Amino acid sequence: MTRKTFFIAAALGVLAAGAFLAAPASAQGLVAQALTAGTVGEQSDGYLGIAGTVSQAVRDEVSAINIKRRAAYTDLAAKRGVTVADAAAATGCQTLGSRVKPGQVYRIGTGPWQTKGSGPIALPDYCATAG
Repeated sequence: MTRKTFFIAAALGVLAAGAFLAAPASAQGLVAQALTAGTVGEQSDGYLGIAGTVSQAVRDEVSAINIKRRAAYTDLAAKRGVTVADAAAATGCQTLGSRVKPGQVYRIGTGPWQTKGSGPIALPDYCATAG
């Protein structure tokens, strides 16, 4: 499978099974508040990250969400015959491109946290192969 084919297939898989990206009901309030406050953000690797000072409860919820995401990426990777990191990165591209709202923070690679403006996020080069 070529990288482009994988990204297209993964994006479709993510759209079909996107529920795993959402926080569980009990965490939605804490994580949603932290996303709005800019202390938690999406990363290009497909996982949530801590971007500022947060409570232990928020850290725990972010960790729980990331564990669920990793499980979903592992399943997707096995179905697609790719690495877990590639499955997570494909989802990260999709998330950065469509789910991060203006005012929320995000990070690409190990770079600094950035705040999304009104325009699109400049995605990593590997995301360009998805379209």
